[in-house]
Amino acid sequence: MNFLYKQKFQLLSLAIYLTISCTNDPTLIQLPDRTSPSGYIVSPLDGSSVKGNTTLQVIAIDNEKVDTVYFMIKAENADNYESIDFSTIEANDTWEGDWDTRNAQWQENENYFITFKAVDVVGNTYIAPPVIVKVDNQDDEAPTGYIKNPITGQIVNGTVDIEIEAIDNTTIQYVSILVNNEIKVTHLSEPYSYQWNTENEVDDLVYSIYAVIVDIDNNRTTIPPISVTVNNQLPTDVTPPTGALTSPPAGSTVYGTTLIQVTAADDQLVDYMELYIDGNLNGSLDCNGPSCTGSYEWNTLSETDGEHTIQVILFDGWNNSTVLTSVNVWVDNIDQDEIHPSVVIIDPAAGQTISGSVDINALAMDNIGVQRIEFYIDAILTHIDSIGPEYNYTWNTDTFPDDEDYIISLIAFDLVGNDGPSTPITVHLDNYDNVYPNGYITYPYAGQNVSGLETINIFAEDNNEVSVVEFYIDNNLVYSDYEEPYDFEWNTELEFEDLNHIIGAIVKDQSDNIFEVPSISVYVNNIPNDTNPPTIIITSPSSGQTVSGTINFTVLANDDTGISHVELYINGQSLGVIESEPYTYVWDTNMDIGGHDNDKVLSALAEDTSGNITFAQPIVVEVSN
Repeated sequence: MNFLYKQKFQLLSLAIYLTISCTNDPTLIQLPDRTSPSGYIVSPLDGSSVKGNTTLQVIAIDNEKVDTVYFMIKAENADNYESIDFSTIEANDTWEGDWDTRNAQWQENENYFITFKAVDVVGNTYIAPPVIVKVDNQDDEAPTGYIKNPITGQIVNGTVDIEIEAIDNTTIQYVSILVNNEIKVTHLSEPYSYQWNTENEVDDLVYSIYAVIVDIDNNRTTIPPISVTVNNQLPTDVTPPTGALTSPPAGSTVYGTTLIQVTAADDQLVDYMELYIDGNLNGSLDCNGPSCTGSYEWNTLSETDGEHTIQVILFDGWNNSTVLTSVNVWVDNIDQDEIHPSVVIIDPAAGQTISGSVDINALAMDNIGVQRIEFYIDAILTHIDSIGPEYNYTWNTDTFPDDEDYIISLIAFDLVGNDGPSTPITVHLDNYDNVYPNGYITYPYAGQNVSGLETINIFAEDNNEVSVVEFYIDNNLVYSDYEEPYDFEWNTELEFEDLNHIIGAIVKDQSDNIFEVPSISVYVNNIPNDTNPPTIIITSPSSGQTVSGTINFTVLANDDTGISHVELYINGQSLGVIESEPYTYVWDTNMDIGGHDNDKVLSALAEDTSGNITFAQPIVVEVSN
C-alpha cells in the first residue's frame, strides 16, 4: 500500500473500542470505505506524438485495492471520452492498456486527450487529469530540393550536366529529371544528374528543365522548372573581335619576366590570341568565350637590351582577326631588381562569415612598383588586378557551395616579375540561412497550478533575427508576438477548470526556419480546492446520560464551504444519512438498535462538499425503560 494513503487509511479504518458492559468486552465499529483511488499517467508523455500500437501506462493506487482500470480517449473537439481498453492486472501499482492508433476512427495529425478511471473493490472511482497527444502514423513531410546546374536563362550547347540536389526528413525513394515534360532519367540514389546532349534537340528554342522528388512514404515535390536556350548552330559571324593590350604600358622599361596582359571581346566567341615580339610569334593563348582576359609571361632575358615591339592578333570563332595597336617598350636587364613585393588582405577578416558579393581588398607595396595582383580562391586563380594603388576584386559567392570554408590568397608581382604571396585567410560562406532558431518557455513552469491572468514568457533567439513567436494553448494559436519580450497575457478563467492545459510555441526566423518550442502542461485551478475538514459534535443526549422513551439524537456540524451530509450511528449501526439541518434523529429507545445491551455508543460523521470527512467524539448513554 502506498505510504501517501497511510494516514487517511488509518482514519477510515478506525476501530473504536469502548467499554460498554460490566465485563469490559470491546465493541468494534467498522466505518465504511469512502476513499477513492488516485494516480497519474506515466506514458505517453503530455504533448508527445504517438503512432502504431501504443502502450498506455498508468500508476493507480488505493487505501484498500484498485480493482479495475479503464483507459479512456477523447478527440479534442468531442464531448465524451470513449473507453478503449481495461485491465484488472497490475504490477507494482502499474497498469497497462493498448491503443491501436492505426484504426480508422483515429484521425491522422489530430490531438486526443488520454485519461483513465480507477475503480476500487467497493466501487469508489477516480478519474485522472488527462494528457494530450497527437496521432502521427504517416510521414506527410514532402522532400525538398533545387536544380544546381544549369541556371535559369542560360544559353547552353553541347553536353550539359543537369544536377539536382534532393533532401528529405526520412529517405529519398527516387528523383526523376524531365526536359520539356519528358522524363530523361530516374535515379534511385545519388548523384541525381543527367548528361543532356543538346545537339539532339531543336536549336534556338527554349527548354524547360525540372525534377520530381519522391520520398519513401510517397510524399512528392516538384522542383519549379527553369528555362534554358539551346544554341548549337551559331549564325555566320563577319564581325571581328575587339580588344586592347593593357600591360605593359607603352614606353615603359621592362626586365626579367614581364607580364603581357590583353583584354578581348567578340559578339559570339573569342577563339584565341597570338603574341608577337618584334614581329616574331612568341606565344598564343586560348580564350573560348565571348570575352577574354589573357596574361602571358614574357621572358625578357632572352631579348637584347633596347627597344622592342609587342603586338597581339585576336581571332574569333569564324577566323575573323584583329591586330591590336602595338606597344614599344625598353628592355633593360642589366640592373636586376631582387626585392620582392609584399601584399596583405585588408578585407574580409580571417574567420569572417561572408555571403553574397564580397569585396576582397588588398594593399601591395614594392621598391620600384607593383605590376599586378592575382586573387586566388582555394588556390584557383579567379582575378587579376593591375590597376593600383588599391587592388580589389568583387567575389560573387552565389555560385559556390554553401556552408563551407574557403581560403583567400593573393600574389603580388613587381615590374620585373618578382612575386610576393600574401598570408592566406580562411572565411566561411553562408549564403542560405539554414540555422534554425531556438527557444524555451521561461514561465510558467511545467506542472504548475495557474489561475487568473498568467503571463506566458518565451525566450527566443536566432543566428540572424527572430521574426515572430506564436503562442499556442492546447494546440490552438492564441497570439503572435513580433518583438521582444515575447509575452502573452493568458486569461485562464476562459479555460476549462481543474484540467491540464498544454502551452506551446513556435519560433520563426526571417528565412522561415521554424523551431517548435517544447510544450509544457499546467493545471488551471481558478477555484481553490477545499482541504479544511468540517467540525461535528454530539449535542444531545449528553455523555453518560440515562435515557428512556423517545429522545432526539442531535449533532451540530459546520464547514467553511458546506456540509454534504451527516451520518449517525448507534453501536456502529448506521441510522441513515441526513443531508440538511437540523441533523437530528428521533430515537425510540424501546427499539432494539445495535444489540440488547443497555449501554449504547452514539457516534457520527460529517462530510463536506469537497469530500473532507470528520468523525464526532463518540459518547455512551444508558437506556432504562
